[in-house]
Amino acid sequence: MFKNLWRYFVSFRMDEFTSLRNYVSRFITFTEEEWRVHQSILARRFLKKGEFVLRAGEICNHVTFLNKGFVRVYNIVNDEELTANFGFEGNYVTDYTSFVSRQPSLDYIVAMEDLEILQLNYVDMQLAYEKYPVWQKFGRLIAEYILIFATERSRSLLFLSPEERYLKLMKDRPKVIANVPLKYIASYLGITPEALSRIRKRLTEG
Repeated sequence: MFKNLWRYFVSFRMDEFTSLRNYVSRFITFTEEEWRVHQSILARRFLKKGEFVLRAGEICNHVTFLNKGFVRVYNIVNDEELTANFGFEGNYVTDYTSFVSRQPSLDYIVAMEDLEILQLNYVDMQLAYEKYPVWQKFGRLIAEYILIFATERSRSLLFLSPEERYLKLMKDRPKVIANVPLKYIASYLGITPEALSRIRKRLTEG
């Protein structure tokens, strides 16, 4: 009996980190020791729909991996919510600028459905960087990935028409189209919900 319980516990612990391990493996190769150290400093949390991973005014102290569920990242400008991004399970979400600079965030990160997350805090990350160079490499690669995404998004808003932005979103991020309410998609594209409805109608009729 106890042997079966132990096997269940071990498999549960493995399953809990499988998605993250697969994600990290896309960027770096690590030893079992390096992985165990990384896994040991992760905190597992559960949030309900509508709860916040981060609020504007707080210093972002965690890099958050989404095991289950998805989030919306937004800012408030002139009392209006402007959607900046979405994060889905199997990916990280954070305010990297606040995390690195230790300055208050401008972002709200809110659960769009119930979440299971794994969080790595700033202090533990710095210690891991010092002891294991492989995690320094991973941090650098993730930072480059974030920079590329931010640059592409800025260029999209500057150079593409609203319809082109919508088509690009459909191609590159189908999970957004399938899961996110239209009003938030419209905000992310920088247009009104009415304009998005017209675009969708044109594409359907065409």
